[in-house]
Amino acid sequence: MKFLPTRKADMLTYATQVHDVLTAQGFNPTTIGLAAADVTELGTLLTAAQTAHDAANAAKLDKQAKTQALRAPNGPHALLQVKLRDIANAARVSDAADETIAAIGVSRRDPSPTRKNPPTDPPEFIVDSVAPGVINVRFRTLGSAQPRARAENTNGVQVAVINGANPAVDNEADNVPTLLLTRSPARIDSTKMSDQVRLYARWVTPRGLTSPWTRPLDVSVL
Repeated sequence: MKFLPTRKADMLTYATQVHDVLTAQGFNPTTIGLAAADVTELGTLLTAAQTAHDAANAAKLDKQAKTQALRAPNGPHALLQVKLRDIANAARVSDAADETIAAIGVSRRDPSPTRKNPPTDPPEFIVDSVAPGVINVRFRTLGSAQPRARAENTNGVQVAVINGANPAVDNEADNVPTLLLTRSPARIDSTKMSDQVRLYARWVTPRGLTSPWTRPLDVSVL
């Protein structure tokens, strides 16, 4: 063996094998340069290490069991969450002033929230590459230096795919189903597309509000 085992369990297995050889009937430790005290010390250390290892494993299993109990659907953590939600809901519908319920970290919804408007500019939308059955695209906030920058209040872009064999017409992107891409870069399945397509993209908010469309990108499908 060139190196001692790195795993604790393997080290204990090896140490046990060595101890068994040194204490075997008829084996004389002095033949390999050891004294009886060396064998006794090895046995003591092996017992201590095995005991500590067993205790660590038991503690690990105990921790796992306690963690599962804590996270159980009817465990104390889940029940605590339910109780805190009940308290917060009771506080919201109470007659207490906003400042009072704020003391326990609870706030009421604004009865007339500020409207979150969609971006006024379209995304920066490019085709990265085209492969058989796939169009790889990227989008980001127009003019941003960040490759994955997403416009505020949006959850991605809608992409309209137009058959390139037909001449372009005004507002054509508004009259076809759209794809939602939430991450950039993204892959678009082109297996059912015509040989030539025009792609448009626009930002979309969680409420379905949209930015203007980009200019069309002409793509030859493979």
